[in-house]
Amino acid sequence: MGAQYGFRRGHGTTDQVLYTCKKIRDAQNNKPTNHSMAVFLDLSKAFDRVWKHKLIIKLHEYGRINGRVLAWIHDFLGRRVIRVKYNNTLSDNCKISHGVPQGSVLNFILFAIYLIGIEDLLTRRCEVGIFADDIVLWKSRAQVEEIESDVNLALGDLREFADHHKLILNVNKSYVSFFTTNKKLYNYEPRVKFDGQNISTVKHPKYLGFLLDPEFTCNKHIESLITKSRRRLNILKYISGRDWGANAETFRTTYIALIRPILEYGLPAYFCSSDSNLQKLERVQLSAARIITGLRNSSPNKIVLYEADLQPLRFRGEAGLEKYFNKLISYGSHNRTSLFLRGWKSNQMLKKNSPMSLATELNLISREI
Repeated sequence: MGAQYGFRRGHGTTDQVLYTCKKIRDAQNNKPTNHSMAVFLDLSKAFDRVWKHKLIIKLHEYGRINGRVLAWIHDFLGRRVIRVKYNNTLSDNCKISHGVPQGSVLNFILFAIYLIGIEDLLTRRCEVGIFADDIVLWKSRAQVEEIESDVNLALGDLREFADHHKLILNVNKSYVSFFTTNKKLYNYEPRVKFDGQNISTVKHPKYLGFLLDPEFTCNKHIESLITKSRRRLNILKYISGRDWGANAETFRTTYIALIRPILEYGLPAYFCSSDSNLQKLERVQLSAARIITGLRNSSPNKIVLYEADLQPLRFRGEAGLEKYFNKLISYGSHNRTSLFLRGWKSNQMLKKNSPMSLATELNLISREI
């Protein structure tokens, strides 16, 4: 379950995004430069399609669960019914023959166990990342034809796994992306198929809320953060223009709770971006600070932030990154990103900053923790 980051202690979306981005980015630093092809897969109603009999077998074989515990889980999964209420009338009971009960504590654990085996199957040809039912597989090599061949073969293996587990891959919601620093291949569209159907190509894929671009400049992701935060900033402007009794402290709390987390999402992966890009995020916070304080545009930026009691994002970022990387490296070998960070060595052939190279340069990582 090393590739499974969903609902596991010490694992999060940021860890998964950082690992995927770094692996592909490091491939671009190889000589010759490696291209990468990634397929982002969508499982249709994955939790509702869990085959309970197959799950019980896997609990016994892989989880070494037996006796009364296995009998209890079998009973827990088997005796489930649903009813529909319309006005004051209830329908007859309808027995649920498959799926895990959503909303229960065991839901995600049982689903993760159900997917055991998919990682070993796919890593024979590609690398894989899993977050609950979000699956990405990628391959990095210098020859595009070899990448396409391995990715298609891996998808063939995935089809067999899906058939044996009664899972359905939604090709219409799945997509493939090509990451390269070669300008001539920038518009290349991979020929990738699943079950005879072409998977569409997306230039800027979104994975776990992080928007990727072919050269990993993080430009697109920062643009998406600005767009989302400005939408919520407009709500703040609307409230400030109404006489609803809201004061500066209310506006500040609203900004900290609803807007600043958007600006800082994916920070460990995008903080290596250019200063001009990071400054765009600072301007969004400055706009919020002016709404909070009511100060005009003629007021100096430092005064506005001081009166709003807000730190510049770069100051918060450095402290947050030091905490994040040292917490990550302390997890040990059970966390794949932590294991990768411990063994990572800088190879900046392209002379572009990357998250881990910049963290090392800024002395954010202490390996003694």
